[in-house]
Amino acid sequence: MEMLFLLKNLYRDPFALSRFSQFRCLHISKGEIIQNLNETHEFQVCFVLKGSLCLFRDHIESMPLMAMQNEFFFISSLHQCKIKAMDEVQLVIHACNIVAPYLHSRTIEYLQDISIEEVKPVEVLPIYPLMRSYLDLLVDYMKNGTEIPDLHRAKEYELFSLFKICYKKNEIASIFRDALSNDLQFFVSVMTHYKACRTAKELAVLCGYNDTVFTQLFKKNFHGDTPYQWLQKQTSYEIEFKLKKSTLPIKQIMLDYHFKTFSHFTTYCKRNIGATPNEIRKKGEESRDTPSLETYSVSAND
Repeated sequence: MEMLFLLKNLYRDPFALSRFSQFRCLHISKGEIIQNLNETHEFQVCFVLKGSLCLFRDHIESMPLMAMQNEFFFISSLHQCKIKAMDEVQLVIHACNIVAPYLHSRTIEYLQDISIEEVKPVEVLPIYPLMRSYLDLLVDYMKNGTEIPDLHRAKEYELFSLFKICYKKNEIASIFRDALSNDLQFFVSVMTHYKACRTAKELAVLCGYNDTVFTQLFKKNFHGDTPYQWLQKQTSYEIEFKLKKSTLPIKQIMLDYHFKTFSHFTTYCKRNIGATPNEIRKKGEESRDTPSLETYSVSAND
């Protein structure tokens, strides 16, 4: 199997740094089997541009699904997916570990007159000519070795705009049913509001829940973490990311995360990240001169 990328390193969403996404193009030989296309627990929209394949959700061998040339299917992060190429296959995938809050909220608003729970799931939909033109150009960008994060973000916006242009509301609701559930809406609500909150209680209020219900729902949707534990992890990750990857002054990052003194900020970084802010910034500067080790196999839970 050969694989191309629009960005070889995972794209980190500036509006939700814990979210990553990636465009991939797979060339799969006839008869080749991929045991779990979704081993990193992603949401994947999979477009078959050439050939045909047989796929098995959650390894249920008795209920295969065929996806032909110019058809696409969707895999939820909740499911595994084994595929077998019946011919030489070209497969373009948009993968993300969580649905982008801004795209999700717009989709929910667009589908507000449809009851998601009452919609019957659809397994495959056709790739219409306008979508096919978009995908062919996307593959050309990948072949060209384009490495521009802004282009990735623009193509992601364009993809979800094309769904609204090319497909009826019922089709969108049916194919993406698993990504529009109440549980995911809770998830997106948290991702939308958490940056404005300093405490779990503030986050619960913005999401519209009392403390007890919010904690129960949170642990269900965030791998058993309490809101406090998760907020601490998010804050630490984002501070480390900004110190390493951005050119923001350290003082500005400190103030953005409500630290009143540099000594307090330094203590926090040493305790939660393992180094002082200056040391983290220096490591980031050094790493820019060396290839990144972040690849397709990065876990969605990282």
